[in-house]
Amino acid sequence: MNHFLSANVCVIGTKRKGGDLGKPPSVTIRFSFTNNGNIRMLISYASETPMLRILVCAFCLLSLLAASALAAPGLTPAPLELGIDRSNMGTQEWSLSPPAEPDIYPFNGHYNGPGVFEARRVAVYDGIAKLHPQWFRDGFGPDSGADAQMFVDSVQHVHRRGIKFLAVIGPSGNDFEPQDFIDPATSGCPWGTHALSKINLAKFEHRLRTHFDALRAAGESVDAFEIGNELDLYCNDADMPKTSEFAAHQWTWFLTDAQTRAFAAGYAPFLQTFAQLVREYFPNAKIITFGMANPTGNSAPLIRALASVPDSAGHSIDYTALVDGYGSHLYFSSATTLDMVTRATASLEAQAAVLPHIQNKPLWITEWNEEASAFWGSHKWYFQYAANHQPGGDLNLPDTNGVYPAMSRADAIRVFMRDVIERLRSRADNPVNIGYLFYYSYDSFGKTDMCDQAGFNRARTASLYKTKDGTASYGIGTCYNGVIDPVTGNPLPDVAAALFGTGAR
Repeated sequence: MNHFLSANVCVIGTKRKGGDLGKPPSVTIRFSFTNNGNIRMLISYASETPMLRILVCAFCLLSLLAASALAAPGLTPAPLELGIDRSNMGTQEWSLSPPAEPDIYPFNGHYNGPGVFEARRVAVYDGIAKLHPQWFRDGFGPDSGADAQMFVDSVQHVHRRGIKFLAVIGPSGNDFEPQDFIDPATSGCPWGTHALSKINLAKFEHRLRTHFDALRAAGESVDAFEIGNELDLYCNDADMPKTSEFAAHQWTWFLTDAQTRAFAAGYAPFLQTFAQLVREYFPNAKIITFGMANPTGNSAPLIRALASVPDSAGHSIDYTALVDGYGSHLYFSSATTLDMVTRATASLEAQAAVLPHIQNKPLWITEWNEEASAFWGSHKWYFQYAANHQPGGDLNLPDTNGVYPAMSRADAIRVFMRDVIERLRSRADNPVNIGYLFYYSYDSFGKTDMCDQAGFNRARTASLYKTKDGTASYGIGTCYNGVIDPVTGNPLPDVAAALFGTGAR
């Protein structure tokens, strides 16, 4: 007779293997694991008696409790993998110059000087390697042989330094027909926009093959692909409502089921085309959905809609079967550490409650930063206060509840890692499957005067970088929220240690 135990069900069969009813039964118990991580138990014995049936049923019920405990997700989560973003290494030379980088060679070299651009790239990759991240995130752009070779060069640099590559690839202007471009004046987007539902998939496939063929010819591969970037924003996908509509709804979710289905109808064929090519060229690479900007704190309903997209025959297709995880971005307007922890926790819990198959498809937080939202949120700089809560230092503000004191960037990062990420990952009750965390970014900066009173900037007012009109100070008119000192280019020891357990070495 066979008994099967699988996850939360116990099925008792009546097929006897045979044997002498007058002899004690011979019982064999075998355990195995199903593809979704559940425990399957096979109980076999040579004969059956009424008492044996009772004992086996009792054993089955007790085993269910043990199996449920062993199979419960989140009790022993896989180690969190850490990465860093440094976008546009292959497409925007201007971003490899001061004030993003120090006013030293090669960053202050002649714009088109021989070898200067490549020297700048090497210096940035060397700087990133000092942090010892497990992952690096960047992408590629136009459909050209030169751009493809630049992408190959980036992948080679990253892999030579023992780092895995997450390539974030979104739609490009040359993937669309000219008439589908929505110009800046109409769209309100600085570079205009397109509706993803209008993409020419043949052009898109050609662009991917140009880059993938170049990679394969060089004997290279990519470790993971992020299919799009912040496509829940209108300026990245005009199938979404405009930002003004989100503002009119006080940044709370307002999209109807019809609107989310319309988004999914545009993203699904884009995702499918991309996934099929990745499996053709790089079958071992991981695939994740686009990093959600989460303008309301939770754009996961867009991804949930992918799990049931109707085809032409009316059949429902689960496009999340194509991916290994879900991308998400975390930026919060938080003057206190408590506000940051509260907002981040609520957002991640809300996303996990909606995302399909989250137990088997982890969240990839491919962008996060403890202060970058000040750049676009028109808020005061969060880390500019002294111990007396007056401007002039590098601390945020304490919360009125006394939960967290005033903290530096490094302190706030440690709290985020401990009280948000690890707490959600390891809690016994309904853990959140967060597998990957990328910091944005290596050398991030913004042109604004909101940081001029911060101690970090005041200490650098004597250092100048060259502009087309003369010189400018590193401490005036620019905010920094990367991992390096903009004057020396070296890692900031406290921030690097908080993120990666590394300092300036």
